[in-house]
Amino acid sequence: MAQIQHRIDAMTDDSGFLGLVDPHAYTSFVGEDWTLEMLFERVESEMRQRTMLLWGTGGEEQWRIDLSDSPVDPRLPVIRQIAGPITVTRGELVVVNLDTVTMAAQFADSAVNDDKDVYGSGIELPNGDYICTISQLTDPEEDRTHEGPDFHLQLLAGRTSPWFEVAWSQL
Repeated sequence: MAQIQHRIDAMTDDSGFLGLVDPHAYTSFVGEDWTLEMLFERVESEMRQRTMLLWGTGGEEQWRIDLSDSPVDPRLPVIRQIAGPITVTRGELVVVNLDTVTMAAQFADSAVNDDKDVYGSGIELPNGDYICTISQLTDPEEDRTHEGPDFHLQLLAGRTSPWFEVAWSQL
């Protein structure tokens, strides 16, 4: 497999959540009058099907995100870390914020990959099962201690148990 190295320089997060999604397999539309409970039920169902991972960020920021098949740089502090499964069905994954997910949930003509060109958040990958290790490297409530990314997502071919709830979430 070719080496994976991708950086998103500034992913806006106005809700405290980021995600990784297969835009070709994720069923985004919930309904024009969705509730937060309905949305999270959909997200959790999709996570069980390995089409999405969604996690709390601890704050509302502009995040710098690295995606790689290499582990996080050992010189960077890992605030918290979790691994979960995701499946690529048509050669692409997209990093999303919750705003994009909610727009796609409310409007049938919106999709979770609508903002990928704005953020440079699409990444091409061979189809298959992956384990994504998400490392948060900065604490939004503390002063920044390095110039590296805020999040490092390591993608390796493999399978692991699905998530049943949004990681690092207070909801």
